[in-house]
Amino acid sequence: MDSGTLQAFQRELCCSICRNYLIDPVTIDCGHSFCRPCLCLLWEEGQAPKGCPVCGKIPQRADFNTNIALKKLASLARQSRPHNINSSEKQICVLHEEEKGLFCEAEQRLLCGSCSESPEHEAHGHSPIGWAAEECRVSDTSSAIGNPHDPK
Repeated sequence: MDSGTLQAFQRELCCSICRNYLIDPVTIDCGHSFCRPCLCLLWEEGQAPKGCPVCGKIPQRADFNTNIALKKLASLARQSRPHNINSSEKQICVLHEEEKGLFCEAEQRLLCGSCSESPEHEAHGHSPIGWAAEECRVSDTSSAIGNPHDPK
């Protein structure tokens, strides 16, 4: 496989929300796949799903199963190249030129440290991105465990 083909293949194994290799990938009705934690953070818990972040189509259901094949492929890609393949495309705040490393719980979006301290956001709850994704994953897993009849 030539270098260009390999890079295209690796990009297909990345979540278009976080731009990292898929973690616990789910495929929604339109066929696009995302990390379950990213989708959970993007779509507030308890509300009907919003449109697909890529095409805008609204899924008919919100209980998505893990895409096992994508999970295995993303795991293999992560092992062969452990860093974010889009590391030069990190989320950078245009205003402060800092990396966006915090998740604003009120607005459900990423912020840099300076933005999180601004009057506009200072009263909002903020979490490090990794922590927020893990919290979402834990709550998603516990809700699936709590209802044994849920088809998740």
